[in-house]
Amino acid sequence: MRISGGKWRGRNLRVPSGEAVRPTQDRVREALFSMLQFELADAKVLDLFAGSGSVGLEALSRGASHATFVELAPRPLACLQANIAQVQAEACTSVIRGDVYAWLGTATVAEGQGFDVAYADPPYELGAAQGYSRMLTLLAERNIVKPQGLFIAEMKSHQTPDESPPWDLCRDRVYGQTRIAIYRRKSAPPTPGNGK
Repeated sequence: MRISGGKWRGRNLRVPSGEAVRPTQDRVREALFSMLQFELADAKVLDLFAGSGSVGLEALSRGASHATFVELAPRPLACLQANIAQVQAEACTSVIRGDVYAWLGTATVAEGQGFDVAYADPPYELGAAQGYSRMLTLLAERNIVKPQGLFIAEMKSHQTPDESPPWDLCRDRVYGQTRIAIYRRKSAPPTPGNGK
């Protein structure tokens, strides 16, 4: 697997072996970043179920300022750390070893300090079983993603994207067996009594 654009274009990335990890296909990744091209400048990116880290590293290559990766499994985690070292991105990355759902349930970010873009690519069976409704709720409730920030969910093509009141589904694309749903968080409502 290679980074397809930006300052690290053409750099090879390690991919863990086995069926437990399913890296985002190059064609899908290129289509995704074509849609995100105006969202990445100086963005803070959150890569959930990070695996090899290909999405977060691609975002950094294309202009994001920082990427945070959340991954639990030891083999993907080792590949992720090797890939970060290979492109010398230690200064602009953070790695959290943990279960994504548990982390989302405890992470709290001060308003306005959240991520600009969050991406989730859980194992398809897990994503189908859990859905994305709870994840969307937590990302907004805990200000993990900023108002007007993006959340991208990768899932099987037959899975229907969840709806969530704090979010607008702004893109829904199918590429073979893969569906990409892109949500934008709605602006936070005015606080009562602030005159707005």
